[in-house]
Amino acid sequence: MPAQHLGLFDAIGSLEVGKLADLVVYPPEVDILASLNRSEDILYVIRGGRVRLGETLEEVWPVKGRKLDLPVLSADD
Repeated sequence: MPAQHLGLFDAIGSLEVGKLADLVVYPPEVDILASLNRSEDILYVIRGGRVRLGETLEEVWPVKGRKLDLPVLSADD
């Protein structure tokens, strides 16, 4: 496992209480295999221990309401 080789298995590398994980959460009725390209179905994005609303990426935990500053991604910039 990469996390073990990097000496980080205590913090990452598996889904366990107390470890960090980046993941997306879909509603239970969504067939994720049929919706992999439908990001509008995402309920939450969890990254670096922070939980954000899928639609707006506004933080809901641990600091409610914090906005995510994203860089402008445009070929023209």
